[in-house]
Amino acid sequence: MLKSFKLYFFCFFLLLNSNAQSNEKKIVYLNLENIFQNSKPGKLILEDLSNKQKINIEKFKKKEIELRNAEQDIIKKKNILSKEEFDVKARALNEQMKEYNIMREKTFSEFEENKKKKLNQFLKDITPLIENFVKENSISIVLNQKNLFIASKNFDITDQ
Repeated sequence: MLKSFKLYFFCFFLLLNSNAQSNEKKIVYLNLENIFQNSKPGKLILEDLSNKQKINIEKFKKKEIELRNAEQDIIKKKNILSKEEFDVKARALNEQMKEYNIMREKTFSEFEENKKKKLNQFLKDITPLIENFVKENSISIVLNQKNLFIASKNFDITDQ
């Protein structure tokens, strides 16, 4: 009986102690997207990525228009050309379309890789700043706002 009383008392003490310690923990959240879009380095990265994407899109639109025009030209000449000439031109156009699609996929996948690298580098650059802020303000956990369902705005440290 005495042993069970000691065990209950010990467990009760542990619960109170862990509860008191959990009240001391400070959990906050941070809007990384906001920081990325409103900081000078983040804006430069976004502007650079936007410009590269526009250039790629324009380049591929021009090539697509050229291929469509070539296709229309071949279709118009279908009755004039012999079957062999038509087949040769059609195969050549199909090869050009395949090359276009491969180049387009490659360019856009390289763009996405470049984007990921730049975003990861930005995160690496701001991590020491966040770590320093966490130490100075005795914060236990910093969460990304994007991964939260709901939280009080009092815990948002984005502007700080």
